[in-house]
Amino acid sequence: MATEQNLATVPSLSPDILAVYMADKLLERAKKDTVFWDLCEHTTIPKGEGKTIQFTRFERLPLPEAPLEESVSPIANPISLSTVSATLDQWGAIASCSDVVQLVIKHPLVQQARELLTLQHNETVDREVQVVAMGTTGVYFAGNVATRASLTASNVLRSDDVRRIVAVLRSNGAPGYGNDFKGIVDPFVEGDISKDPTFVLAGVYSQVQTLKDFEIGKWMGVRWMRSNYIPIISLMPTAYSPAPTLVTAGGIPAGAVGFDSGATVYTKVVRLDPLTNFETQIDVERTNTTGTGAFAIRVDFATGAPSGYYRIYSTLQGGVPGTATLQARIKHNAGQLESVYLVKSGAPTTNNAFVVTGTGPVAPPTPPASVNIHTSYVMGRGFLGSTELDSLKTYVTPATASDSDPIAQRTKMSWKQLFKAMILNPNYGFRVESASEFS
Repeated sequence: MATEQNLATVPSLSPDILAVYMADKLLERAKKDTVFWDLCEHTTIPKGEGKTIQFTRFERLPLPEAPLEESVSPIANPISLSTVSATLDQWGAIASCSDVVQLVIKHPLVQQARELLTLQHNETVDREVQVVAMGTTGVYFAGNVATRASLTASNVLRSDDVRRIVAVLRSNGAPGYGNDFKGIVDPFVEGDISKDPTFVLAGVYSQVQTLKDFEIGKWMGVRWMRSNYIPIISLMPTAYSPAPTLVTAGGIPAGAVGFDSGATVYTKVVRLDPLTNFETQIDVERTNTTGTGAFAIRVDFATGAPSGYYRIYSTLQGGVPGTATLQARIKHNAGQLESVYLVKSGAPTTNNAFVVTGTGPVAPPTPPASVNIHTSYVMGRGFLGSTELDSLKTYVTPATASDSDPIAQRTKMSWKQLFKAMILNPNYGFRVESASEFS
């Protein structure tokens, strides 16, 4: 029988069985403040009702424009409604260890594995809520600038920024949490807003109001929470930026049809954080065109580019800047020169060639050079929602003789959850992008 992938064995955990004195106490793991799931409005789909949910909202009726005329019936108001729907995804993970390794390592492996899986679950759920929140149509850039690319190092979150956001939310009729809205910032933006002399620390009002985990204070009509799990976005360094090369004639992969001569295609590459899979390093958008015949776009990942996952975005030929959609997710190994081809159509016979499609997630905007982009959120109640079909389930499968494990050599721990986050009302919240004086 082949060895199970990622099975914890004596060789793989040998640092925990070295013939040296080892402290009983384990080192602390870095903690991530996961707060987004708790801010969702939670619902559950009954079993047997499918895995797609739809929320319905009846929209307000317009007010009458004039008084009634005697004996004349007014025109009936149309009743309209809006819907929000989502299809649930199932997430889960497994950890496995051998019977021997449990006997010879110093620390209790099964207990540690369960704790690690708990952290993994919490961060996975929080990440998926954030991915949805990042797609909201309500976006505000600090300093009231127009785009992400316009942000400078001086555009930190200030009181007037929050005043503008709160004013819009109140104008939209967004329900608050009591008299306040909720805000989430990372530790760097926390430093920016807590400098303001009007910022009220959470400890000041904790005697009269119940505090949530990670709540840091109250400011400008918002109760602020801190999360160190929000991704910080930056421009991809030019040292390993995968600039595309145009190939014509014999360079087009077999079975593929190249883009037309003279056509323009826009591409962008994004690097994912190795621990969270958030998009954190974004390359500039590339313009690809040639007048010397049909062409394919070859994206070369340099040997100096860090190992990890990258996403390649592209428009169709003749596409508009800023509309590139996701085409491929690539795992790059540092030290190797790897190439990916984008083509117009056909059936490429090589695995590293992709026919460009016009659907899928749109590429994130390019950040300015030398400025780290920090994302914050300000929201009212009912901005974010989450739906579960099957709540979190955890399992421990002890080492038991079976067809797959005939002499009881493996113990497995696992979790799974079927859920989906969604934006219930985009008028009830804002994603805020800014620089920070502390980053």
